[in-house]
Amino acid sequence: MKNLIQSESAVSESISFVLTLGIVILSSALVYFGGAPILDKSEKTTHFQEMENSFSYLSENIDKVGSDRAPIRTTELKIKGGSLTVAHDSMITVGGIPYALGSVEYIYEGKTIAYENGGIWTKYPEGAVIMVSKPSFSTGNVTTIPALELIGDYLISGEGIMRINAKTLSSSLLSINAVNGNVSVVINSSYYRGWAEYLEDIGAKDIAIDSANTTVSSNITTEVVNVDSSKIITKILEG
Repeated sequence: MKNLIQSESAVSESISFVLTLGIVILSSALVYFGGAPILDKSEKTTHFQEMENSFSYLSENIDKVGSDRAPIRTTELKIKGGSLTVAHDSMITVGGIPYALGSVEYIYEGKTIAYENGGIWTKYPEGAVIMVSKPSFSTGNVTTIPALELIGDYLISGEGIMRINAKTLSSSLLSINAVNGNVSVVINSSYYRGWAEYLEDIGAKDIAIDSANTTVSSNITTEVVNVDSSKIITKILEG
């Protein structure tokens, strides 16, 4: 009995258990506090990439309404924070004739994914713009340029399923003859740097960027430009 009372084996086991438990708790805390921000950042990056893909469907639907004269199209988007809005701060001027445009924008964690006049653009906090999907200008001796004006004032924030309805209000086609083999094209847009890249891709000349006025100007070599303009009622609805 005396030996049992004086034995320290139980104390050793208790100390070992406490030390092991402390190591487990400390390790778990390090994993949580160190890994949680990485996991959160990964989830946000994945969500933004998913929205870029969703905007491809949105682009197809709005283009069908604008260029193909489809009566109405609906696109569903699932957002996880941020805000979804219809903006009205863009314009295209062809041969000196101005046309209002507009864009659907998703703003999330400082970045913006936007549909504007057939193109999809990603804008980063420092101002860089990446062209995700090209607009649908058709160039040649006869050039066709869309001018899709998005009508509607909507701003929705939060999480959930959002529906974007696009419906044609009116459309028209105007032919503009070239002057000395060129037609001027000027685009005023938050995504003007991406538009400059696109104009270069299609062979436009005399490209000039005016960052102060968020504008890019150019000349397109052609005989005539057909401006296919449409006014599209654009609604953002929850659920």
